Amino acid sequence: MAEPSSFHEVPLLRDESSRWKDLIISTGASQGVLQDVNLPDCAGGYAYRESGLLTSLTRNRFIYWRTSHDVLELTEISLDHNLFGNAVRIRLQDAPILPRRITLHETHSHVVILVATINSVHRLVLPHPNRLHRNDVYSHNVTLPSIFADISVANFRDATNFHVMGQGGSTSYEFQTVSSWLTGDGEAVFALATTAGSVILVKLPPIGVQGIITQHELKQATVMQRLWTGLVPAAIRKGQESMDATTSLTLHPLNHDLFAFCTCKDHKLRMWSCKSQTCVLTLDILDLIPSSDSLTDQPASKHEIRHALGSDSHTLILGVYLSFANQSQFVILQPILQDGQYNLALVGLLNDDKTNTLVDFGLTLDTLWATWNSPSGETVVKFTTYEGTSTRDRVWNSVFMEPLHSPDVIIPPFLEPRESYLDHVFHPGRFSLQSIYRALNIYSRSSGPASSSMLDLVLLTPEVLRAEVTEVIEMEIQQKVGGSEMSQEEYRELLEQSWSRFYTCCVQYHEVASKPLGILLDPNTGMVCLLKKNLLSVLRPCDAVEHMYLAPSGGCDVQDFPFVASEKSVCRDLVTLGDCLKMVSHALSPEIKMSFEHDVYQLEKPDVIAQQIAGDLLGETMESPQVPSITFVQQLSSSLQALQDPVRAILTLLNAMDLADGNPMSLMVDDEAPDAMEHLTTSHLFSSSQGVSILAASFVQMAGTRLQLLRDLLILECAMVKLGDHTSLSSDAMDDLDSEIISETASCLLAYYSLHWVGSCLASTVPTNSLEANLRQLAALEITDSSVGLTTPLSSAQATMGAHTPTLAELFLKGVGGSQMRSKVMKAGYTKANECETWTTILQPCVTALTQMIWPISGSFLFPEFLMGKCQYAQLQEYIRLLNPWCDWNISSRHFLLGHSLLNTGEPHKALACFLKASHRIADEDFLLNKLLLTDEYEGKKLDVLYYLKVIRLLEQFSMPDLVISLAGTALSVADDDDPNVPTLWSKVFKYHLELGHNDEAYAAMATNPDPERRRDCLRQFIVVLCKMGQTKELIQFPYIDLHDEVVAIMESRARSMDLMATRNFYDLLYAFHIFRGNYRKAGSAMYEHAIRLSLEVPTLDGLRRQAKYYLAAMNALDLVNPDFAWIVKPVAIDEPHPEDLVGASPKRDYNGENLDPPVVRRQVKVIELCDLKKEYQLIDARLKIANHDPDSVYTSMGPILSPEETVSQLVQTGLFDTATAVCKTFKLSLVPVFEGLTTKCVKLSLNGLTDSAWKWLSVNDLGTLHPSRELSPADLAWRLLKLYLEKHDNIGDHSHYKCVINKLLSLGYQLPTWLINAYKKLNPASLLLLYITYDMLEEATALAMEYIDAVQGHGSEYFGLKNHLRATSPSVWLPYQSIDHLLTALKDQSDPTITQLSRDLNLKLHKYHKHVKDLSHEMIRIRSQAVNAS
Repeated sequence: MAEPSSFHEVPLLRDESSRWKDLIISTGASQGVLQDVNLPDCAGGYAYRESGLLTSLTRNRFIYWRTSHDVLELTEISLDHNLFGNAVRIRLQDAPILPRRITLHETHSHVVILVATINSVHRLVLPHPNRLHRNDVYSHNVTLPSIFADISVANFRDATNFHVMGQGGSTSYEFQTVSSWLTGDGEAVFALATTAGSVILVKLPPIGVQGIITQHELKQATVMQRLWTGLVPAAIRKGQESMDATTSLTLHPLNHDLFAFCTCKDHKLRMWSCKSQTCVLTLDILDLIPSSDSLTDQPASKHEIRHALGSDSHTLILGVYLSFANQSQFVILQPILQDGQYNLALVGLLNDDKTNTLVDFGLTLDTLWATWNSPSGETVVKFTTYEGTSTRDRVWNSVFMEPLHSPDVIIPPFLEPRESYLDHVFHPGRFSLQSIYRALNIYSRSSGPASSSMLDLVLLTPEVLRAEVTEVIEMEIQQKVGGSEMSQEEYRELLEQSWSRFYTCCVQYHEVASKPLGILLDPNTGMVCLLKKNLLSVLRPCDAVEHMYLAPSGGCDVQDFPFVASEKSVCRDLVTLGDCLKMVSHALSPEIKMSFEHDVYQLEKPDVIAQQIAGDLLGETMESPQVPSITFVQQLSSSLQALQDPVRAILTLLNAMDLADGNPMSLMVDDEAPDAMEHLTTSHLFSSSQGVSILAASFVQMAGTRLQLLRDLLILECAMVKLGDHTSLSSDAMDDLDSEIISETASCLLAYYSLHWVGSCLASTVPTNSLEANLRQLAALEITDSSVGLTTPLSSAQATMGAHTPTLAELFLKGVGGSQMRSKVMKAGYTKANECETWTTILQPCVTALTQMIWPISGSFLFPEFLMGKCQYAQLQEYIRLLNPWCDWNISSRHFLLGHSLLNTGEPHKALACFLKASHRIADEDFLLNKLLLTDEYEGKKLDVLYYLKVIRLLEQFSMPDLVISLAGTALSVADDDDPNVPTLWSKVFKYHLELGHNDEAYAAMATNPDPERRRDCLRQFIVVLCKMGQTKELIQFPYIDLHDEVVAIMESRARSMDLMATRNFYDLLYAFHIFRGNYRKAGSAMYEHAIRLSLEVPTLDGLRRQAKYYLAAMNALDLVNPDFAWIVKPVAIDEPHPEDLVGASPKRDYNGENLDPPVVRRQVKVIELCDLKKEYQLIDARLKIANHDPDSVYTSMGPILSPEETVSQLVQTGLFDTATAVCKTFKLSLVPVFEGLTTKCVKLSLNGLTDSAWKWLSVNDLGTLHPSRELSPADLAWRLLKLYLEKHDNIGDHSHYKCVINKLLSLGYQLPTWLINAYKKLNPASLLLLYITYDMLEEATALAMEYIDAVQGHGSEYFGLKNHLRATSPSVWLPYQSIDHLLTALKDQSDPTITQLSRDLNLKLHKYHKHVKDLSHEMIRIRSQAVNAS
């Protein structure tokens, strides 16, 4: 690559917030030395040997240092990796550091820093970067340790690594300069020049070796000088500065020897051998300079010497700067060994810049770089090649430095002073935070309390500092105003005074921080760094367009335009055109330039603005503030007439600035995978915070320079049109210029304005929740490409950029922009060679690639995508605002992103309008077609529908139902009937009408949906939502044409799947739905199913109550049906084997191995009629009465449906005998359990007395009409209830209830009540007798038998219910002879006298009865015989 014609300074103002590690080192020097020695501040640096190797870890890596008195600052910088612990500040107590000659050296495993003070020398040994931990060095955003990360005081305590001068003796020296070198054996050699003319050599032993430190004084060459030196020690010669004293020296090895090259006050260069400690060469440098006679007697102010290596890495080049009062000279020399003697060959002579003061200079392979301070305080940097002995052949090339800040800030009339000054001070790249911070401190001290002193500079951000500045100045203004009144003009003047004073402080501190101290040259990469007091600048190569515009008049040559190098006439026209542009630029005042940019920002047409300015420059308007100069008009006309082909020159310049080269589609991002190895080596190229800052600043400089050029070009073109015949344009060329070229220039200007805005606009800090919301939005849009920068949040990018907020360009570079830039550079072949000058070869292509990716006139849409992914919504809106009026490329895509950003900033209706605008060119733009829609469909209407669906998904993320409905309606209006997305659109319309409560519209959208499946889904949602909102009346009243069965199925499904105790029950809804349509049987079925499920799933009292309610509803519904159809179907469970029973069994064969027939599943059903429902309801009602009567029985009475027998048992247990009797009657059950239970309760009451529950259960039963003559006890009432039950439920001919009661009483051992005995004697005395005998009640049985015998004979027959007694004329009567026989047998076996007597009495009674029966029998025979005879 050709050597760049010019360079441009890139200040790194945003890298000053490094966290310093402070170390204090005690050298053992005497106190008070600092007061005696005043050494200048200086700086320098070192670039690693492999900084130019693309595969090296030290690529683009360097170290720079600054010294101030006894403080040494060391900083390591990498343009490819962020380094931590990279800044250390070392204070060598009472040991001022000798200026200019701190040297750094590399070994295989160490980096060695050699430092000399006025009384000591130090060797600082640090690990080499290749030896440090380097895991994940190729991963994204990796941060590597600096060589200073682990530095500590211990690094200075090794006795072999430092030496104090004159220690242990009386000899002392006064040093004024030093140089040092690290030999191949690791020995550190220091050469310290004294004011007495001697050079002291100090040699430290090899690294890690406990050797001896030696110190020698180089002797003079002549005998007398040696004698004088030997007799008079240096201590006595102190203060007598010799004429041959060394002013500057450098050490370098040659041919296995180390030499010290010294420039002396007598204008001679002396070459000392450190091995032999002799002077091998003395050269009078003035002999090499033509016409040097006048310089011989001039005293030397400060001669300097530097060295560099030649092309073969073994050739040494020396650069000597001869400084005189009136003239200075650069002399380039080369040591040559001839016949065993060293000579110095002259390589070149260079004249110094006479008007400026040299600060530092350096040499590379063929170039000399130097920096000066001008009398006005500006920094001047120049470079030139140094080969050739004629000074006339050498031309200094200027570096375009950043201009000094104007002392005044132009305040537009529409802005207040505070806003104008804040925007100006905190504009990216104008002032460092450190300068603003210090200016604020001095300002606050001068006006009041220094409130800003509490701020931590390391943690300071522009936002915090901006707020602090505002607070301090506002406080000062309030103090000045106090309570007095002043006019608006006076208050504005006070504002301007305060802010102007603060701005002046900022400018002054910036000028101090920008004072140059040294220059750093990296011969491997071609990088040049300008080291300043508190800042660091790099010098980047300029392209031809920048050089043409920035170079002074006459500074351009036809060879500076490589894009048209073959056409000399065009080159000459370009040179002339450049001069014309400079004339226009110089003629414009700062106010006009600022007004031009402001008008462009306000979307004024640039050509209209330029025409007005051109008219003002040419004096067309008398009211113009720009007073035209006749000389300017004449010079401009003369220069324009010198153009041979102005139109072609302008078009050539425009084509050179067209980053797309006339083909915007060529800037599309290439998705082709790069070479893996090459990608690995370049993946971090310029990716550190410093590298990104350099690229971004270079981007802003290039865009700003070209913007100014295009502004002047556009004004020049308008002036050419106005000048007409005074130019060399033909009429056709004039028409082309007026109709096409001016508009093309205006478009190009607007494009570069957008680039400059991108480089100057700060990114916003995005909260985490916004990032997460953005991820959800992009996921809804199905945009997952890395171009949106999803992998690197702003917080991460801000962390790697330091404390400051990055600009949009920096943010883009830290994300996908940097990756694509490196890919472009790699594919262009700039990284093919492993060793290259990355600075001069790759930097400019990187900046160009970055500019091309942001270039708006392009088919690529990478940058706006990135802003969307980074949530930079305000910036994206502003960016689109700047582009939309004039740029047609990707206009629909921009409208889409504008809509997206408006959604996120709370302007949904504007967003919808943007989305609709974006639909006009979907098929023509890559982003919409291939990134957003991801479809192969190219038919217009279908593309529109797909696009609208994507937008609807986005709107859904923001909960904008009204906008979704509107957009879906628009999509339906353009969609074809057969479009597969129509059902989806109708579903969206339905969903959001339903969400908004538009039930009628939602129903209409559902009914219109052509897809049955989606219609069914919508119907399900419709039912659920309306039920949830409590709008059941509206729900059941919709017609549901062709949807009736689906409605019922959905309701049934929801009813069966929901909690039965839910507030909104779908069974109730289903019941109402069927009742509303007159389908009472279905309604009853729903209620019955609900009741059954409640009995199985809700074993609670509330569930039981609901069961009763739903049974009643079911019965009422069936009552309304024709009796022939008053039935419902009840599913019956099918007994199937449990899965656990089939473990290990074959599903196809039985245990005998025979094939199993496939099971035939027959659904069993049971028909439930109204009477069945009533029976089931009676059981439920009984259980409910039990629960209400006895709360303690809730848990036993709850559960699955009980059988009638179980229900009767619980009723009897609870004491609900009336209900139990009713259940028994309904289900035709025996009343025996009821009577037994009641009997038991009567006995318990009689035996145990009154209980708490007695009155309760007695009160719920019907005791009949009571007319007691005395107060009845619960026992009396219970026996009365039993008596009533026996009387009420006694069946004629079947008195089993009496029998069961008596049986129960006897089993309980309770005496039978008289009324019961009397009653049963009348009903079944034989059964009573048998019961007595069964229970061994012999006395009662004997008495009953004897009474029974008497009753049969007619004595008391009415007590036994006998209708007649034993008479000859009456029907037959009988006695239970079997029972009496059992009784007699039982009595016979007793030995008790009483029983024996009873046995005799019974036998006597039977004997009499038998005699009476015999007599009666004879009487009956006689009577029968008489009757027969009578007949």
